[in-house]
Amino acid sequence: MAKNLKSSQWVYENLQELIILDAGIIKPGEQGTYQPKAIIPSALRFDISHTFSDHESAFPNMMCSSNVFQAEVRQLGINHSDTIVVYDDKGLFSAARAWWMFRSMGFDQVFVLDGGLKYWQICGFETVNEYACAQALGDFTADPQPHYFIDKRTVLSGIDCPDTLLFDARGATRFAGKGAEPRSGMRQGHIPNSVNLPYSSLLTEQGLLRPIEEIGKQLKTLGAMSYDVTLQFSCGSGITACILALVATECGYKKLQVYDGSWSEWGVLEDVPITTSC
Repeated sequence: MAKNLKSSQWVYENLQELIILDAGIIKPGEQGTYQPKAIIPSALRFDISHTFSDHESAFPNMMCSSNVFQAEVRQLGINHSDTIVVYDDKGLFSAARAWWMFRSMGFDQVFVLDGGLKYWQICGFETVNEYACAQALGDFTADPQPHYFIDKRTVLSGIDCPDTLLFDARGATRFAGKGAEPRSGMRQGHIPNSVNLPYSSLLTEQGLLRPIEEIGKQLKTLGAMSYDVTLQFSCGSGITACILALVATECGYKKLQVYDGSWSEWGVLEDVPITTSC
């Protein structure tokens, strides 16, 4: 049974006792602002790309400070005693990022809606046209945890470390350096000694997570044979890397790290190694 995901049926049955957050974002290369076709009732907007990102960083979607995170979560009326369910409109794309952010702030009563808005609508559950508004300031308190988010120095030091394995959540073509990057000015390829696990391969056509047993076998096949190994996760901008962190957590791995800058940072740096060989 999944520990960090909740079904649409469960959320529907418990909706009145939950804080629901829409953590959807637009994909790289898309124009305009995030405008979902529908909203789950009582959902609040959790804006990863703007409200909850580091505005001083040159890279997109970088984790904001704990002070900013705490203040903005309180503005949403969230208390430390609440139970949170996050979702996005694509099935599973950015919701895991919000889940990982809360975990990095020491908050564990947070879950991901399996299948997101996509499967919620397949189930025929009600949607609305507007977000809910917080009725009062919350008392959420951030308790930052080390190593949830890592920088390029940690990634560099782990490249040749036998006890560290880096998974790249981008598609196989980009990983191999054969496909165009969605952001300009970036080199092509991947971090040496990393392995490719496209996040899309973990999902069904309906946007649900594939059986954890299957994913666990896939992780082991790619090299995560021991639960003592440190698993690092990268992607385009630190968003879908968190899907890999989610499934690794479900599979029982404990030493997990998300490279916050991911390829948005690594791909523009001239002083870090890149390869196209697998």
